[in-house]
Amino acid sequence: MELFEKVKVGGLSLANRLVKSATLENTATPDGLPTRQTARFYERLARGESGLIITGYAYVHSSGRSYPLQHGADSDAMIECWGPIVDAVHEHGSRIALQIVHGGRQCRPGRDGQALLAPSRLPNLVYFSLPRKMTSGEITKTIQDFGAAAGRAREAGFDAVQIHAAHGYLISGFLSPLTNRRKDEWGGDPERRSRFLTEVFRTVRSTVGDGFPVLAKMNIHDFVPFGLTPVCSFPLARRLARLGLDALEISGGLMENPLAMSRGDAPTAIINRGRRLHIRAYFSSCLAFTRFFQPFRENYFQDYAARLKPDLPIPLILVGGVRSVHRAEQALLSGAADLVSLARPLVREPDLPKKWREGTAERASCTSCNRCLGEIEQGSRLACYQETGNRRP
Repeated sequence: MELFEKVKVGGLSLANRLVKSATLENTATPDGLPTRQTARFYERLARGESGLIITGYAYVHSSGRSYPLQHGADSDAMIECWGPIVDAVHEHGSRIALQIVHGGRQCRPGRDGQALLAPSRLPNLVYFSLPRKMTSGEITKTIQDFGAAAGRAREAGFDAVQIHAAHGYLISGFLSPLTNRRKDEWGGDPERRSRFLTEVFRTVRSTVGDGFPVLAKMNIHDFVPFGLTPVCSFPLARRLARLGLDALEISGGLMENPLAMSRGDAPTAIINRGRRLHIRAYFSSCLAFTRFFQPFRENYFQDYAARLKPDLPIPLILVGGVRSVHRAEQALLSGAADLVSLARPLVREPDLPKKWREGTAERASCTSCNRCLGEIEQGSRLACYQETGNRRP
């Protein structure tokens, strides 16, 4: 099967075309450093034969930290701590990339008095917070933070970095006309809205050098009114390829529309845990509305990938609803993608790639109940909660 043929991403050779897509782990120390739980999680994925593993997003500066137990890439201390984990992944034949991010307006408020930073002063309708518009100096400093984080990843032994430019976080916030209302050199038209991402990429590339793979995860569609659409995202993807990006993973949705990125059931009871009555009613209605209009189907971003891929001269990674080996293989054979990426199925079954290779499974047992995502939003560690609603070991 083509799914288990080797593939190159930049100069990096992968054993197969299956990617573990990034997911917040909630297993870091309060200082953002990996723990034994982190190490066990990634070693299990490597034993399961994922060709490339992309870590959950690591913040490049404390101002961009979204969750208390999120991993960080803002300190040199991470280099030594991640080294043994990277080595263990390599021992099992997998490769690993560090995803780097700034949370922007999608950080939880009340983090040591730090203001929320964003392209524009637009409220977050999940945390009911109002960020501050970034100054030009803060923008420049944050771009430098991305470069420094990428340099630490390289020193720690990671095989690549992935720039997180999706899902409404800071870079995604600059790209979207909904969340970027600026009229200066950082906003006002598609080219200026994309400047932050292109400058981040240039800085990261300059820091890590031409031989170190740099990937990006980018929204192809925000799926909200006045948001980013393929009219702007497709040309930007091609521009990033011309600038030297090594691979692109496409996605969609913002925090206010989470089922656009992770379709399936709405874990309403988990999301509403500990919230007041009127907030519970608000979230319940919003999740029911989005679930109705964006139902789950396999490979739900494949139509966009098929439209983009013919003019994209770099590997395209398809994520979103990949549940069967047949549909994964079909995405490759159709020319819509070069690699396929899974998140929730590999949280439940880290050995799913091995099962598919050996022919002992046809489909993932993940039902897209999304309890795992509801639990990590509540602060629990990343695990499968599908069977009983309780934490799995």
